[in-house]
Amino acid sequence: MRILGIETSTPVVSVAVTEEQQLLGEAAFSTRQAHLERLLPLIDYLLNGLGLKIEDLDGFAVAVGPGSFTSLRVGLATAKAFAHALGKPLIGVPTLDALAWLLKGVSGLICPVLCARPREVYTAFYLSARNEVKRLSSYLALEPDELGARLQEELRAQIVFTGEGALQYWDLFQEKLGERASLAGVAQLRPRASSVAALGLTALLAKREKDLGTVEPIYVRPPAIRCK
Repeated sequence: MRILGIETSTPVVSVAVTEEQQLLGEAAFSTRQAHLERLLPLIDYLLNGLGLKIEDLDGFAVAVGPGSFTSLRVGLATAKAFAHALGKPLIGVPTLDALAWLLKGVSGLICPVLCARPREVYTAFYLSARNEVKRLSSYLALEPDELGARLQEELRAQIVFTGEGALQYWDLFQEKLGERASLAGVAQLRPRASSVAALGLTALLAKREKDLGTVEPIYVRPPAIRCK
């Protein structure tokens, strides 16, 4: 089964094509506000490089957040449009799950952290077990100090942090947790479309596909509405 993965929930737009357990190709572009302009050309570039057409794909997997509200909508709308037009399945993959999946096989607690509004982060807690990564908590929106304090008070295990939020607040986490805290490598600090595609394939094979209309963003907190 050939899957196109789409990840637009962070400043890095990425797309990937996997076939069974093999990564055929992946492309990424760092951008702050141009997700809409970058995504379709990036998909076209990747498919052309692989000698594929959009019709050659068997399904789609898209990151559904939490993350930037606007950019999440770009990825989700694009994936839904492709899936609807081609009559192919679509799987929504939580961004934090995809980020934690990159640390499959590590020991200790896995803590992906994404930037939210100023002085707030999105996070969840995971554990790598056998050949999968299990989520132990709900998806959370916390102040970095609160996250550090919670881990300091409640846990004594080693903790591997990943994500742009972990990088931004690394000094804080290291101060609170000392040698128990470690930071993921550069290649594992950003969500990747290849992990979105891999988790999407697992869900499709397990018959966890949903109707297109039920694949929606995970916001954790409601989008801010500005009123004049």
